[in-house]
Amino acid sequence: MKRIHQRLIHRRRFLQAAGLAASPFIVPESVFGSGQKAAPSERITVAHIGVGGLGRMVFSWTQQVKEAQSVAVADCFKSRRNGIAAACKGKAYLDYREILQRDDIDAVLIVTPDHWHVPIALEACKAKKHTHVAKPLGLSLGQNAACRKAFAESGLTFQYGTQQRSLPHCWKGCELVRRGVIGAITALEVDAPNGGAGGSTQEVPLPADLGEDGYAMWTGPAAKRPYTNDRCRPNGTYWIYDYSIGYLAGWGAHPLDIMVWGSDADLSGTMTVEGTAEIPVKGLYDCVYNWNMNIRFGAVPFTFKTGGDRTRFIGETGWIEVRRGAGLEGGDPNIWGTNAESKGLSASDPKLLQIPLGDKEPMLKRTANANHIDDFIHSIKSGEQPGSTLKDALRSDNISHLCDIAVRTQSAVQFDPLEQKLIAPTKEQLAIANRTI
Repeated sequence: MKRIHQRLIHRRRFLQAAGLAASPFIVPESVFGSGQKAAPSERITVAHIGVGGLGRMVFSWTQQVKEAQSVAVADCFKSRRNGIAAACKGKAYLDYREILQRDDIDAVLIVTPDHWHVPIALEACKAKKHTHVAKPLGLSLGQNAACRKAFAESGLTFQYGTQQRSLPHCWKGCELVRRGVIGAITALEVDAPNGGAGGSTQEVPLPADLGEDGYAMWTGPAAKRPYTNDRCRPNGTYWIYDYSIGYLAGWGAHPLDIMVWGSDADLSGTMTVEGTAEIPVKGLYDCVYNWNMNIRFGAVPFTFKTGGDRTRFIGETGWIEVRRGAGLEGGDPNIWGTNAESKGLSASDPKLLQIPLGDKEPMLKRTANANHIDDFIHSIKSGEQPGSTLKDALRSDNISHLCDIAVRTQSAVQFDPLEQKLIAPTKEQLAIANRTI
């Protein structure tokens, strides 16, 4: 539990540095930037669906984008939606569907608990809204497939919320690997922070700030459960299986995304996934934790386990490791871009990191700055793909779901990464793969 406490302290300090950890009624002027907004005709109108901790950070990043205009906010907690709506002089809603009905809104930023990510994204797609979805993606392989199908021919911009694709040190590490400086990939290693057990199961009255209507909206497609102090807040939002598959995806999304950004090893052949983990049997939390997964991408071995937050690419001639969170002190993405490289990149030979990258066209998209919402808005305007795509979101998120299936069925799982289908699944594997909550 010490590690969990340390991560919560880090997240709290992160929000404080962004000026967003205090009362949700108060949003400091600093989040709105010092520059002028673009002319109204040049702006993309944006609505924010979910403005909890991460949602407030995404809101602050949006205010730094000259061509974005926040006009509406939906959240289940009254103080959150009213506070952020007042800050941007927009309208507050309990029900996100009222936002999707507005013809004057171009794009939505979905930063809700995980179980709402795909359901709202599917409705946003029907409403013809460009869509940003916080990581992880869906609650199952089936949800992910539905999201892929909906957006495939929509003509809409979809950005996945793995902001490390706008961080220079992550781009550099993956670009070097893509350029073959360590030769062909022979093995991969990913560590992600662990989940945990516990959480109060004692029913308590609903807080007035949420209320019956807010709790019904918060629960949404999930089963209605008695309200407890740990249910609608971290770590409940991350570690309850009704709403998430835990840090397998909730945190694994970051280093797994780096892995698929830097290499196509996961597409090289049949995936075979097996391993060990624990599932709590007491308390509120019931997602997989203490996992240690052994996976093969065709002939390439891959280990995925609990630990820090790192991705190591091992090649024929050496290795490069990317740690996305290293050096990300403070809430300003542009500060991240200047101090992370020395802390966030390492290699078997430091000279590998000094190879010039300016002599060729980049193999991977390099964004204009470290604010990935800026990339989202400019992708909408240009019609180009953002740096963090739905296609790659499926690749990384599906790995997390395969791990969850393997642990819960205590069996090896095989998956065709090109067809994105399970191979000869058992009934138990299919049931988890297609769960809708």
